Amino acid sequence: MTDGPVETDRTVAALGPEAYRAMYLHSPDGVLFTVPSGRILAANPAACQIFGRTETEICALGRQGLADPTDGRWPALLDERERAGQVRGVARMIRGDGTIIEVEMSARVFSESAGEPRTCTIVRDVTERVRMEREIAQLNARLHELALTDELTGLCNRRGFVAAGSQLLALADRQQCTTVLLFLDLDNMKELNDTRGHGAGDAALKAVAQALTDVLRRADTSARIGGDEFAALAFGVDAAGHEAIERRIRDQLDAPATVAAVGRQAEVSMGWATRSPGQSTTVEDLLAAADHAMYRAKASKAKQPGRPRPAGED
Repeated sequence: MTDGPVETDRTVAALGPEAYRAMYLHSPDGVLFTVPSGRILAANPAACQIFGRTETEICALGRQGLADPTDGRWPALLDERERAGQVRGVARMIRGDGTIIEVEMSARVFSESAGEPRTCTIVRDVTERVRMEREIAQLNARLHELALTDELTGLCNRRGFVAAGSQLLALADRQQCTTVLLFLDLDNMKELNDTRGHGAGDAALKAVAQALTDVLRRADTSARIGGDEFAALAFGVDAAGHEAIERRIRDQLDAPATVAAVGRQAEVSMGWATRSPGQSTTVEDLLAAADHAMYRAKASKAKQPGRPRPAGED
């Protein structure tokens, strides 16, 4: 296989200097010839169009005058060109009207006839492409977030809760820490929807989510796992802590501002499940156990209508 320089010599012999001049003048991509220090010797018409400047202005400014000094990618690009003799990358540059543009560059160092080092840089305005890639990345991140987040309450959804909870259980094992899972059900969701409209039901769901967020610690994880059901995973909460958390949640739901927002009191039942460090119990196992405990608490409450709402039972 023939190497690059020989191929270049053959091309020069076949085409001649006028062909190279024609390619330089009519290339759709910008072409800059510079010395390593950044002084620009020549800029073709496409480069002038990209930067919104005349060739004289471009040469007077040099690379330092065209490059956006706030773009931290420039040092790495120049270091790579110095080390390898060539570089390809994207960085911000400044047009004549002050507009900041994203420019894709492909630069190669060569020696002119007298042996002096020169750099030929091909430039292309990729501002719209970069903007589109950024928007797509943001959209994908949003879609990923929606896949793990309940849009109404902002809490994790079931998938996000299981994913985050599995990591928390692994951390609890490393820290030799007991983990508890709270399962909460909004008892009167259907009644709220039927008598006061779905707006009241949504307000109640948001109120429960806010109560969980306010009552639990920052390190704990809360989720709306479906419909009117919520769950939370916490470290190191004993039986007394269960009662305290339930009381604070109910106090917040019974607060006048919350009742006014919902239209009446939001009634909830709660149940707990516990996992000791090192157990094989999964997040789904804990959800099932706490769900059963919640239903026992709800059944007990239904049998004793005159009794204040009880705490969830294990």
